[in-house]
Amino acid sequence: MKRLLDKTWAKLTSFFLTLLFGTMTVLGGLGVGILVSCDVFLDGGAYMRETMYESQCSSAIHNAYYYLRGTMANAGLLADDTPSTDTSSDTTTGGITDEEQQQVLDDLPRAFSESFSREDTDCHLAVINKDTREITFENFELTDSDKPLYSTQRTFTLIFADGTKEELTIAADLLPADEFPGYSYLVMTWLLEHIGLTVFLTVLFLLLTLLCFGFSMASAGHWAAHEGVHLTWLDKIPADVWLLALLCAFFIGWDTFYYGLGRLWSCMALVPFILLFLCAFAAQCKAGTVLRGTLIARVLRLVWRIIRAVGRGLRRTAVGLPLIWKTALVTLAVFFAEMLYGYVDGVFAVMKLVEFLAILYIALNLRILQKGGEKLAAGDYSQSIDTRPLIGDFKRYGQRMNELRTGMERAVREQTRAERMKTELITNVSHDIKTPLTSIVNYVDLLQKVDVQPETAREYIAVLDRQSRRLKKLTEDLVEASKASSGALPVDVQPTDVAVLFDQIVGEYQERLAGCRLTLVARPPEKPVSVQADGRLLSRVMDNLVSNICKYALEDTRVYVAAACDEETVTISFKNVSRDELNISPDELMERFVRGDASRHTEGSGLGLSIAGSLVQLMGGTFDLSIDGDLFRADITLPRA
Repeated sequence: MKRLLDKTWAKLTSFFLTLLFGTMTVLGGLGVGILVSCDVFLDGGAYMRETMYESQCSSAIHNAYYYLRGTMANAGLLADDTPSTDTSSDTTTGGITDEEQQQVLDDLPRAFSESFSREDTDCHLAVINKDTREITFENFELTDSDKPLYSTQRTFTLIFADGTKEELTIAADLLPADEFPGYSYLVMTWLLEHIGLTVFLTVLFLLLTLLCFGFSMASAGHWAAHEGVHLTWLDKIPADVWLLALLCAFFIGWDTFYYGLGRLWSCMALVPFILLFLCAFAAQCKAGTVLRGTLIARVLRLVWRIIRAVGRGLRRTAVGLPLIWKTALVTLAVFFAEMLYGYVDGVFAVMKLVEFLAILYIALNLRILQKGGEKLAAGDYSQSIDTRPLIGDFKRYGQRMNELRTGMERAVREQTRAERMKTELITNVSHDIKTPLTSIVNYVDLLQKVDVQPETAREYIAVLDRQSRRLKKLTEDLVEASKASSGALPVDVQPTDVAVLFDQIVGEYQERLAGCRLTLVARPPEKPVSVQADGRLLSRVMDNLVSNICKYALEDTRVYVAAACDEETVTISFKNVSRDELNISPDELMERFVRGDASRHTEGSGLGLSIAGSLVQLMGGTFDLSIDGDLFRADITLPRA
């Protein structure tokens, strides 16, 4: 089926088959509608037959009645006021003799049978007596082979010239037609004889129509020489142009033909073009160009581009104009608008001039304040605002802005000086420590390589080695703390799986904690979740926390690492029981060179928690400490990826 979608012959075949099967479906639907309207499915066609037969018999009876009534009226036998439903045949003439009247009555049976012969009508007509059922006269006699399809009778009242009334009963028996019947009769007869076939063919043609139509819609936009959806020149016609052309053609045909058959043919002629429109519409839907490809959308886009270009030009002009010119132009526009409406006289013009000058002066004051504010926003504190041209509140506002400028200049200068001093201090201290430290490390390395006999010398060398490395670690922490606080460290934030972090914690720190007689209890999140973090910096943070726990945690206790998630953030918590009493606040622990043990029995620089907090801030998170008795808790909160 997919191969047929690209074939041109398949497209044409489905197009014409859709038209053919659609026409057959419409005809079948009309037939089914006729059958439904005549209750054929309820009585097996009896109602339709009876209606057809009754109509034909009634027509024959009324024709016979009007013939008899007109003949007797022409003979002068009927009164002038005899009621009749057909006044055109009610023409009585005077002056006819009795002999002529009798002659007319004698010839009436023969004339009646000739006027309604078997060749002219399929109905056997008989004028009978209502009481005795005696036949007065008839058009022809029935034979044994005549089997009437339908029989009926009607009774009419005639008023004769002498004032007497007589009831005239005419019976009609419908016989099978000897001649070729009409098309409507043939259609009705065929429908009655093939009810099931009509319904079956209608449903079959409907399914075939839907199948061919579906294939046409599916193949729209697909061609053998092109991949994907390709729009031809027919498909590129905008949908609204299609609809406008079809509506115009419909109304032109509807107004051109005043009879039903012509309008029907004009509507049928539009069916192929409607199908072509649907195919083009389907191709445009697949290509996604239905709305943006319409003529209305193109016109609106063009109008929008023009409006946007004009708006941008006006905006650039308005932004580029000074405040004074803007004020002047607006004031002049209002003045001229008032002139157009005739509100201007001499006094009014003078008042407007004074108002214009006052507005310009106010705009001038605002312009001075605006320039001063722009300089402050740009960080230029070198020049103050000239308040001499200003008056009133504008002058006070200018003075306040000058005071603000002075304060900001002083604060920036002090901050710059403090940062410079801090940086210089750290740099100098680090350089002064690093120089002798390098020598210590080198000489310790040399002493370790020489076989020193005295045991004391070895002990001294070990102490020297330990302290030198401690000093080196202090120096590295100082440098890292400086970089972290100033934001000089490069940060590469990427989505990081929290479950992977927990696997890293268990793999790297479980043995380390076990060596300190601590048990690690990890509780990763139940569902997969990721955070925005730098893996290198986050590993440094967790290493500092684990080092802090190893130094200060109570032995033979548990260390808990858990994760808590909400809609926007993920919090990783480290909890342990302190070995010593915690008589210090969390804020003090975050300060540099502050340690948890006041006696400073443990080794450390007091920079681990401060560095961890700075690194977490660089990653866009928060680092919080809390103390509850001897319980120490550190929370790392990072945004979710």
